[in-house]
Amino acid sequence: MQGDMQNKIAETQRLAAEMTAEAISESGEVRVVAGAGGEVKEIDLRLSAFELSGVELGEMVAATSKAATAAADAALASAVRASLSDMFGAEREENR
Repeated sequence: MQGDMQNKIAETQRLAAEMTAEAISESGEVRVVAGAGGEVKEIDLRLSAFELSGVELGEMVAATSKAATAAADAALASAVRASLSDMFGAEREENR
């Protein structure tokens, strides 16, 4: 049981470090890849993004970054939930 718990913790840490999600602005000018916890890994701008004002572009990058990090956080939460469910489900079966 102790070893299983340590393996699940290590797996969760690995998932947290590797989890990424992508978001693209509605108009397609901004693409962001982010990790869980708000880490922005990539920002890609199409040429047409430079036709926007600084404020418009900033707002678009911020909103797209927020969407990407939210998606990565949700994916990580789902993966952790599934991992813990598997572990505790197996533990319940063993205790029957």
